[in-house]
Amino acid sequence: MIRLLVIFCSLGLLVHANEVCYEEIGCFSNGSPFYDPPLRPISWLPESREEVGTKFLLNTRRNPSVPDMLLTSDITTITSSHFDPTRDTIVVCHGYTESGDVAWMQDMMTALLNNGDHNVIRIDWHPGAMAIYGKATANTRIVGAEVALMVNNIKTYYSITGATFHIVGHSLGSHVAGYAGERITDLGRITGLDPAGPYFEGTEPIVRLDPTDASFVDVLHTDANIILTSGAGIMQTVGHVDIYMNGGKQQPACDQSIIEHIGEEDGLVTGSVYYVVCNHLIAYDYFTESVTDGFPWLAYECDGGWDKFKNGECFDTTKVARAGFYGDELKPDEGRENVVYYIRTNDETPLGGYQYKVDVYFSDPRKAQKHKGDLYVTLIGINSITESIKLNDEAMEYEPDNKYSFIAFSSVYPGSLVGVQLRWEYDPDWYKWWDWDLFVNPEIYVNQIDVTDGQDGRMSTFCDSTSDAIEASKDIVNFVAGTSC
Repeated sequence: MIRLLVIFCSLGLLVHANEVCYEEIGCFSNGSPFYDPPLRPISWLPESREEVGTKFLLNTRRNPSVPDMLLTSDITTITSSHFDPTRDTIVVCHGYTESGDVAWMQDMMTALLNNGDHNVIRIDWHPGAMAIYGKATANTRIVGAEVALMVNNIKTYYSITGATFHIVGHSLGSHVAGYAGERITDLGRITGLDPAGPYFEGTEPIVRLDPTDASFVDVLHTDANIILTSGAGIMQTVGHVDIYMNGGKQQPACDQSIIEHIGEEDGLVTGSVYYVVCNHLIAYDYFTESVTDGFPWLAYECDGGWDKFKNGECFDTTKVARAGFYGDELKPDEGRENVVYYIRTNDETPLGGYQYKVDVYFSDPRKAQKHKGDLYVTLIGINSITESIKLNDEAMEYEPDNKYSFIAFSSVYPGSLVGVQLRWEYDPDWYKWWDWDLFVNPEIYVNQIDVTDGQDGRMSTFCDSTSDAIEASKDIVNFVAGTSC
């Protein structure tokens, strides 16, 4: 995909604005703003409705296994189906090169039905999604129009409002949702799962998903890198709320080797594909897990960037709500849009978990020196003990008489905390051979650790009762509850 886009950009081809029109869904032009070099160096016209081949597959709790096929051309396929107008409807749309029967859509449908008595409609536009990428982006306009036609037909027949509809789209499917929302005047919600970036980044709102497409638009960003660094997701804010998962660029669960991915995805081809575009694909795993796994999936509002969040500067439990399926809790006050949130997740399944702010106070005895390394804590609660949690993403220098703040993540909830264990590992610069741990035995001094629970905002203070030095890669020091240290 990336190679193709680079080739097209280098050709510098121009197009004359043309238009195609189809009964019921209207006309589509390839002129401005859909032709917008260098963002869109070639503007394709979409293929015909028949070539795109949009299908609608309905599952409910009354037909969880075998879907009903809904047709926009035949209202009886809707009226004779298992569709229940008294229930909310969740519409799910896939992206490039996929179909409505891919495993993640099946998994999401099952999770949604296990969660509640919903109408779940899967959109299958496989023929149009298999076209060359630029053509597929044009085909999303046809799919969006088809979705709007279906939803509006259902609304009219059953006299229900669009507020009962929630469209969930991954990658190109996110922009399908946006095009549908333009034609559904009262659509309740759109959730964009890492909306596609190439051919959409920086374009006019009418070309991509934007906050005007539904009453509430929430977006999970997972692969928001520029295309030259292989990012498949969009970087810019495009919703009322934009949640940058783990900063939005690199997901912890994607840091596995290709062999591990092949093993987990049950196959060479599937595992290899997931390895290459894991950061993009994992967006739908986040959403599916947020439906039923029981973790809070708390996201924190932060307008200062990922580094500011990692340093604990946005850990305000008054500006926190659940992300993913329950993301409507994040809906901002009227008039606000592009509100940025951040959240940490796990590096393996289950992906959800619990977040804490950890403040580590380095003391300043006469022997203390500045050292570089990694800090690890284990949280001890009345219910359980967490795993050993690495606090810093990259090795950093710690100076005496300073406080360092981190956001820690655990897949285990220990309950009310009664203690903390701390250890650290030395990380000398490779070119300073005289600092290698073969020749030195570095020590640090820490006298206090404060831990703030991300769910209720409760802060607990823990003190080092020994005041002894903490030797790298050796000592594990227990910190006990106290009021001051």
